[in-house]
Amino acid sequence: MRIYRIDHIAQVVPDLDQQVELLQRLFGFLPTHRWDNSEAGTRGVRMAVPGSSGHTWMVLAPSGEGSALQAWLDEHGGRPGLHHVGVEVPDLDAAVAELEGRGLKPTDGVAGRWVEASLTPPEHGPGVLFRMRGPGSLAMCGDDDAVPVESPEPDAASLGVVAVDHVCQAFADRDELARWYADLAGFVQVWRTPIDEHPDMADLVLNIPGSSICWEVIMPRGEDSFIEKFLARNGAAAHHVTLEVADWDRAMEACRKHGVEPFDDEEGVTDGARWRHTFLHPKQTGGILVQLFWEERPGVWVRSDKIPPEG
Repeated sequence: MRIYRIDHIAQVVPDLDQQVELLQRLFGFLPTHRWDNSEAGTRGVRMAVPGSSGHTWMVLAPSGEGSALQAWLDEHGGRPGLHHVGVEVPDLDAAVAELEGRGLKPTDGVAGRWVEASLTPPEHGPGVLFRMRGPGSLAMCGDDDAVPVESPEPDAASLGVVAVDHVCQAFADRDELARWYADLAGFVQVWRTPIDEHPDMADLVLNIPGSSICWEVIMPRGEDSFIEKFLARNGAAAHHVTLEVADWDRAMEACRKHGVEPFDDEEGVTDGARWRHTFLHPKQTGGILVQLFWEERPGVWVRSDKIPPEG
């Protein structure tokens, strides 16, 4: 099986319009399509991420009776959150056969068009939900009859997001998951921290061939690691989504204007170029922990000299 592109990130919320407005004002995402498909149980808005390679952010909400999205919200105490990562595969039938052969049973989908499954090793329980589609229709969120909407001008007071950089998943052993993703879907390890660089965690970054969005794996280290606590509450789920901003001062001013308080700031200089990153709490973003980063020159925040040797 090969995943060759991340298409979108989808979150589920109880109030669709409120979340769309937040993403538009704070993040600068631009609505492009809207739909209400009670038969599929979903309402939604597709939003373009400025500066990205055609990536979109999907905001989904329940529609009609018996909506699976309403059941998802109920299971999560009514709280919004990341629902799935939408990806493209070259052959959907072959992907399904590969998944089933590894004990990864797809749980939802539309025959011949898209399927939904956790790709985490099944013995570790559910992980991040992936929604996969093959060549053909782009619709896989109940958006078969999505209607184009006229997008307003980007908000000059927004964060100035220019790309979705990566999705981060928590897991007990970063190398185990990296090997699994490499064998299952061709992910390539491109960066890792030394095991003793941080007292409570270690991480690595995987490239998805053909996609500009990467995949980070973080694992706990030492006593009382925050990742250990996260795994106990959520299992091997998505921990955060990382967005790149073009101008750090503009991003921080946007946070102040919109009453958002960043936390866990960090900054440094690598090869004479500065970089900074911080986090936005899920309560202020619609249920997803968001990391923001800025780098003065491409490639200094995630260092190329941390590419692991072959063999």
